Amino acid sequence: MKVILVLVVIVGLGGVVLYYAGGYESFDPTEQGEQAKAALRPGMSFAQACALTGDPTEYCVIKRKVRRFEGHEIVEMVPTPPMKCTRDRINSRLTEGSLPYGFLCTFTYSRTLAFTLQYDSTGAVVHVHDKMTVGMRLPSFGEPSFRDLP
Repeated sequence: MKVILVLVVIVGLGGVVLYYAGGYESFDPTEQGEQAKAALRPGMSFAQACALTGDPTEYCVIKRKVRRFEGHEIVEMVPTPPMKCTRDRINSRLTEGSLPYGFLCTFTYSRTLAFTLQYDSTGAVVHVHDKMTVGMRLPSFGEPSFRDLP
């Protein structure tokens, strides 16, 4: 019985050491995402944005959709459903020129912070869009509700 108690204490102390020495105590993904988002600027290249945000895991290609309504032609830019990707895959598509209307990459840092980067056909950042997160949809623990949003 003493052996089991000693092992539990040793494992517990090891967990505490890992928590503090391993950097888990100071890790804040929301703060990391806010810093990346604040540093992003329109005109940055895809590589520069990836250096700030990390590699994207999904992207959406922007497609041009033309419809006719009452004799008028309506042109819409519509994103495709999200697809899995790597930085190399997007770079190869940019060099091929197979993204003529640009693309979107979404980054989720925490349940309260997510944003989408919109890129043009050359891979330059056009705009940073805030994305609705679960933390915004289900207010709890003092977070703002829909009534508090502008």
